[in-house]
Amino acid sequence: MPKLYRDQTQAARCPFCRAEILRPLEVPGDQWYDFAGGYCRCGAVFAHDPTARNGGAVFLQALLMAAGGDMDRAMSLTEGEDYDCGYVHKYNVELHRLEPNSFGTLYFVRLRGGEAAS
Repeated sequence: MPKLYRDQTQAARCPFCRAEILRPLEVPGDQWYDFAGGYCRCGAVFAHDPTARNGGAVFLQALLMAAGGDMDRAMSLTEGEDYDCGYVHKYNVELHRLEPNSFGTLYFVRLRGGEAAS
């Protein structure tokens, strides 16, 4: 029997190393961590914006996570010099996959060189 339905979802992958990532979880610790997030094995960190409407706050959380929770350090970092950022759109946290009708966005930050979070 022919397959009438084609799965249009894709695995959620890190935009830097293309490895599959784990599902975002509550980030322990700092009071600034309001969104689910996680870590990639390449050193990138990410935070999840389920509505694609909290971009600034979610990006700030990812940057803060990359800076090891140090707000002063996070605010002193410069994109393109100290860190790179990437985005994964259309993320569905329930499926843990990219899905055409979803609104979620994953915000990734990866520090460059010797800037790794302590």
